[in-house]
Amino acid sequence: MKLPWVDFAKGLCMVLVVLFHSALFMETQVNGDVVGFWWPVSEALSPIRMPLFFFISGLLSVSALGKGLGQSRQRTLGLYYVYLIWTFLFLMRLWLPLSRNGAPAPSAGDLVLSLLLPTSFWYLYALPVFFLASWLLTRALGRFSAYVLIPLALLSALSPLLEPLTQPIVTAPLDALKVPSLATHFVWFYLGVHGRSLWDRLMASASYGRLALAAAAYTALVVPMMLFDLKLELKVPLSCLALFAMAQLVALVRMDARVPRWLQNLGSQTLPVYIFHIFLISVISALVKVSGLLQLLQSNLPLSNALLPPLMTIPIVVATVWLGKLIRSGPLWWLLQAPPALVGRKPARTPVAAEVPGPGQAGPVSS
Repeated sequence: MKLPWVDFAKGLCMVLVVLFHSALFMETQVNGDVVGFWWPVSEALSPIRMPLFFFISGLLSVSALGKGLGQSRQRTLGLYYVYLIWTFLFLMRLWLPLSRNGAPAPSAGDLVLSLLLPTSFWYLYALPVFFLASWLLTRALGRFSAYVLIPLALLSALSPLLEPLTQPIVTAPLDALKVPSLATHFVWFYLGVHGRSLWDRLMASASYGRLALAAAAYTALVVPMMLFDLKLELKVPLSCLALFAMAQLVALVRMDARVPRWLQNLGSQTLPVYIFHIFLISVISALVKVSGLLQLLQSNLPLSNALLPPLMTIPIVVATVWLGKLIRSGPLWWLLQAPPALVGRKPARTPVAAEVPGPGQAGPVSS
């Protein structure tokens, strides 16, 4: 049975992910030492977008976790196959000097590590890892498995400490390893595995008053987190507040209204948006450099920063959805889904990310 709020929430998160990377493009390619308007906004939303995505992914994986791994290859081998395909294609751009910003070409060893470990498309890497870990934990610990949430929450809070340990493993121009991102977000996937009844109760008792209270509490915590760099102390509580607020929001929104319906449509096909938006932003970055637009954008940075990220986001989302439909309907469908020989069944035309209520995935990329 389709649950409209699931696709609505995934679509909303995907818009936030694309907005985040559009703001990141401005910060790294245009702004220099200037902090743009949408960058702190995206940072303030970081406790929402990926924790909610992973929570939904875990929530939708419960039925599959009760089966054998042989019946879940679409969630494990299938997703890792897609990760390998698109990570390899994304790495190929680095043979073009323009894409490296003057850095040397990557070594063969770094290229191999980028395929074997989580990098740019880390979300596709994380989902099989989280699913396998949850499958093992629920079987090994049985009715006590929910208690693993306590050390996972601690791991999430301390995950920024892993960055200096993992960044030197893969060097520029390749993206740094996203091991800290996996450590940050496993707790939210695992909470989804164990939290369906709590989520249903929160939705059943939703009210505008609770939503307003959660939003006010979130704002009261996110401001000091950003001003005083208190991610270690506050990011996990903020994500808990964000999930509470989202349970209120999805219960109160009229899902048959135009914007919610558009987000539901987007949320049912997040995989191509997640993959292709990174490529499109890379293309935009290259065009800005070679066309002279960089100087134009830098001539009025406040206006460029205010307008360009949101103006990029919606067209990129629309274009990536269209690309996904085009690829899935043609002979290159295998770029978005694993072949039947690998996953043991005929691939569905709708990716695992969009299924309800069975998948172990939902879609993000950096956080």
